[in-house]
Amino acid sequence: MNPSTDESRSETGRKPVTGRKRATPTMSDRSAAGVHALRLLVPINANDDSRWGIAYALRRHAAGTAIEVCLLHVGEPVTQWEVLRFRTQDEISRFQSERAETFLEEARQPLAAQDISCRSYFRSGEVVFTILDAAEELACDEIVMPAPLEGLLGLLSKGIVTEIRERNRGSRIVLVDRTGTPLPAT
Repeated sequence: MNPSTDESRSETGRKPVTGRKRATPTMSDRSAAGVHALRLLVPINANDDSRWGIAYALRRHAAGTAIEVCLLHVGEPVTQWEVLRFRTQDEISRFQSERAETFLEEARQPLAAQDISCRSYFRSGEVVFTILDAAEELACDEIVMPAPLEGLLGLLSKGIVTEIRERNRGSRIVLVDRTGTPLPAT
């Protein structure tokens, strides 16, 4: 798998999208074509709480909303010399891409079971910027993220959510609980 290419994953495909940008229809292009589906960006990682966005998509679909889901896994750049001493950047990228494929496939399964349109992407970069960049590039209406947990476990995610809200370029930020229920905006 080449992490520098950008391929769309079909409903039955196995390749995650990676790397380079490509032209994607904007929301107005989709509306003009007669398709008006709510496009959700759901960042996925190894944590179970990242799947809360999938529950939100399933709830919206069950309520009759036409939706499209863009699953995104972000591989943060590895800069620790302890790792780079024993692994090349290509080996690290290949490992991150393979791991992303596993997470994305697992997250896609409940959506596919409900015939919800879904595409998967793997991007390398800083988490906040990459999420916002993908939302803009893919013309996503909403970025769906788990609400930060309380206590020490939630400190990192709270910082990411705050930064995404501050740098947001237009997509609605939806924080959800473990059942996929959106929380009131704060």
